[in-house]
Amino acid sequence: MVSQFRKLQYLPALAGLLLSLCPGTAAAFRTETHRYLQQSGEESYHFDWILTETDGYLLRAVSTAEEHRTLMDETMATRLWNLTNPTEDTEVEARRVDNRIELKGRFHGEPLDMSLAIDDAPWFQSLSTSLRSFLADPEESTEFWTLRPDKLTVHKVRAIKKGRDVLDLGQHSVEAQKVEVRLLGLASLFGRGNYWFRVSDRLLLHYRGPSGLPGIPCTTITLEPPL
Repeated sequence: MVSQFRKLQYLPALAGLLLSLCPGTAAAFRTETHRYLQQSGEESYHFDWILTETDGYLLRAVSTAEEHRTLMDETMATRLWNLTNPTEDTEVEARRVDNRIELKGRFHGEPLDMSLAIDDAPWFQSLSTSLRSFLADPEESTEFWTLRPDKLTVHKVRAIKKGRDVLDLGQHSVEAQKVEVRLLGLASLFGRGNYWFRVSDRLLLHYRGPSGLPGIPCTTITLEPPL
C-alpha cells in the first residue's frame, strides 16, 4: 500500500540529498524542528519536519516508514530530492539538470533511471517549505513543477493566495495565510488542496485536501504543539 506520508510532498505534500556536515561549521547552521499529525481516512501517524539553513536549505521529513530529503537553493526552489522507504525497497534520488528532472535508484524493488522534461518554472517538492518564498512575494499566484512521489510523475501546479483566516489549534487562535494549490488543466477538478501558514513566520499550520484521486479520503496535516 502506498504510504500516505507522501501527501505532504505532493498536494499534499513533503524532499532530497544526503548532506555531509563539516565538524568545524555545524554551529553556524540554523535548524527549525516541528512535528505534524497526518490523517487520511482511518489512518493517522506523526512525522518530524526538520529544516536546516546552510548556503541554501535542507528539509528532512521523517516518519517511522520513510524519509524525504529536499535540498533547496536560497530561493527555496528544489535542486535535489531523495525518498527512502526500506519496506517498499525504494531509494529514489531526483536531481534537476537544466529543464529536466533526472531520477535514479530503485522504486518498489525495480531499477529506476529516467528523465522528465519540465520548463523554466521552479521545482517545488516540499510545499511546506518552498511556498514560504511565494508568501514573501507580492504576487498573488505562482506556477511551479512538482513530482508525485507515489507515481514519480511530474505535474505543473499553480498556487493562489486566498486571504487570511484565524485557525483554532488546541488552545491557540492563530492568524494564517491561506494558499490554494491546484493542478493545471482538467486535473484541477481533482488535484487541489489548501495550505494555511502562520502569518508571523510562514510556518505551515494546517493542510486539507484530497489525496489526489476521486473517492480517496481527505488528507489533513496539522502542526502539533508547541505552536
